Amino acid sequence: MSNALNRLSAVLSSKQRSIVKVVTVNTDGTTTVEHSDGSQSTVLGDSVTSGSAYIEDGRIVGAAPDLPYSELEV
Repeated sequence: MSNALNRLSAVLSSKQRSIVKVVTVNTDGTTTVEHSDGSQSTVLGDSVTSGSAYIEDGRIVGAAPDLPYSELEV
């Protein structure tokens, strides 16, 4: 039982990484970003000044490639 619980914990505790579009780099070391659903949030970090970025746990972790996005309904 504990092995299954350990495996489940490992999956659930993994960090979520998402790709966002940089809107504004703020002077206080934060960046305003736009998510794929159109919502905006402020994250820590100012290393990516334009284009797309990876965020993880509310921080910018690096630049992301600017690739086309499409959504298909199944």
